[in-house]
Amino acid sequence: MWFGTSAILNNARLYLKSLSIPRLLNLLKLACGFFLSRIVGKPVCIAHPFALSVEPSGHCQLKCPECPTGAAVLSRKKGNMNIELFNKIIGETEKYTFYLNLYFQGEPLLHPQIEKFIEKANKNLIYTTISTNAQLLDDKMCRKLITSGLSRIVISLDGFSQEIYETYRRGGKAEAVKNGILKLIKARKMAGAYSPIIIVQTLAFDHNKHEIPTIRKWCKEVGVDKLEIKTAQMNEFGDGTVQPAREKSRYQNSSEKRYTIPGHSYNHCWRQWSSAVITWNGLMVPCCYDKDAEHILGNTSIDTFSDKIKSPENYAFKQSILSNRNGVKMCRDCPEGRNWFWG
Repeated sequence: MWFGTSAILNNARLYLKSLSIPRLLNLLKLACGFFLSRIVGKPVCIAHPFALSVEPSGHCQLKCPECPTGAAVLSRKKGNMNIELFNKIIGETEKYTFYLNLYFQGEPLLHPQIEKFIEKANKNLIYTTISTNAQLLDDKMCRKLITSGLSRIVISLDGFSQEIYETYRRGGKAEAVKNGILKLIKARKMAGAYSPIIIVQTLAFDHNKHEIPTIRKWCKEVGVDKLEIKTAQMNEFGDGTVQPAREKSRYQNSSEKRYTIPGHSYNHCWRQWSSAVITWNGLMVPCCYDKDAEHILGNTSIDTFSDKIKSPENYAFKQSILSNRNGVKMCRDCPEGRNWFWG
């Protein structure tokens, strides 16, 4: 829920700033390619993704049980993306990209040059988003994020008291998150800026749902722009210590597996056309559900981004989605593609 009309308008201003005729034409071509692919049953790739997710860091200091990084189940190496690779990616995609997620499986604020990433994207008029656990959101970091031109920041606050917060955010401090939010609001006001848009995100679990009204009240009082109550993603490797709140769960009960997403899964996925995900070391993967980079579509540190969009690996994966999406394991746990027309 938004807490003020001005925040909505400011967010719209940031989006409009990132739009251009070439980017809009590319988006139109993307949509045409997506629907043509569904009609002919074969991938039609005539445009570039309009959204990117780039992983500045594969490291995280917390041990969240339903996160593959926190649970230490990822087999791929951890590291930080070098700024030269990031500049190469932006240089090859800025004509088409107007939305950039600066996070994937790690904590982006752990990257020592995170502000340089934001500055590069901002100079190319790209809307930028960071999602953070906010443990490093001190006064210096707040100034960096504001002066670099960050468009939006999503801050995880999965409990108001320390006892409830650390049930999921293991190794984190609830007060550090709340203090970081207050510092960012103050720094933004002192700078006379309207960005980044400050969004607090709470994963809804059984153990924290009674604190959500308190979080909502506090966010509204201190000047947070928006509060998002999000459904928790559950995984096979989870240790069973947390359960999604029934009122805010994406799952249904099933005797065959622990968590099942309801609804029919259609043989299409808009995200396969609209976005791309790049790991800290340059590997391109299909989407954010490929957390361990099992389906590598190319390496942007070696080849150009355009080459990877047209690569045999990319076409083959898209064909698997169009032919039998349920045959792709990671897609069975994804809520996308469950609307006949779009998604």
